[in-house]
Amino acid sequence: MRPKVLIRSMILLLITLAGILIFWFTYTPPGEGYPETPLLDAGENPYAELFIPAFTLTDQFGETVDESYLDGKYTVVDFFYTSCPLICPGMSAAMREVQNATTDTGLQLLSISIDPEVDTVPVIKRYAEGFRADPQRWKFTTGDMDMVSILLMGVNFDLGDLNTDDGFRNIDHPSSLILVGPDRRVIGLYRYSDPDELESLIEKARELAG
Repeated sequence: MRPKVLIRSMILLLITLAGILIFWFTYTPPGEGYPETPLLDAGENPYAELFIPAFTLTDQFGETVDESYLDGKYTVVDFFYTSCPLICPGMSAAMREVQNATTDTGLQLLSISIDPEVDTVPVIKRYAEGFRADPQRWKFTTGDMDMVSILLMGVNFDLGDLNTDDGFRNIDHPSSLILVGPDRRVIGLYRYSDPDELESLIEKARELAG
């Protein structure tokens, strides 16, 4: 094996091991002390093993957001990036629809950027304002890429590589809205582009957080 190839392979291996170690040492059981999410039996809920691990991010106002934002409440989570050419605008519009349809409930929303290099605090603030996000209920966040990768691991998703072949910043990322319970476990995944699934999400959210 050529020296350059060997060095590159070793670097990738070290990065992977570092990510695993970070996940291992930062993991905390989701939502201890809070009511258990309904339908956690794997036979009833295919997402029973998915959860949002502990995290530290920064919101659109420069304030720290961690897992306590989720603990004890029902939350709809999505992963986005502001330069996304196709999926993210539609997904953020679906999140706004959920926000507007649940104004009389305790439901909250959390959008997590997967492109922190571009998505600085001022950038996500402008993006949030463009979708008329209620800052009391819907946080847009950005943070360290290792932290974002850990969050994605919790919902069983490996982030794709940045692809600019077509002139856009295309990154493969989750395209579902994720309903999370008060113990940070996933209740369901809903395709933002399917009107029936979006309506099901709103109904379930209103039922649980109403």
